[in-house]
Amino acid sequence: MAKQIYELIGVKVKEKLSKITYAGTYAGKIGYHLMVEVDDRPEIKKIYAYQDSVGLTGSVDIEESNYADQRYLFYCHLNDRKYYLIGWKELNNNSSLK
Repeated sequence: MAKQIYELIGVKVKEKLSKITYAGTYAGKIGYHLMVEVDDRPEIKKIYAYQDSVGLTGSVDIEESNYADQRYLFYCHLNDRKYYLIGWKELNNNSSLK
């Protein structure tokens, strides 16, 4: 069964880099906690991302804060009431997906 993909529009406010310490698929990998402000979904404050699942270019951009204060469409999966980033797209100031 395919997982539902959520499209969340908003900005990344801050990120926190962490090394995954628990056992599992991503044990020992680099992870990110992205603090976000999502339009129309104020209850979503954080999106999780794993370096391997986002890809090298994405993780480098996140780490260097190249996406701060810009509007993006975040593509996420919901698992255990947490949103996990699987991709994103930059939106220009006039973009609307309504």
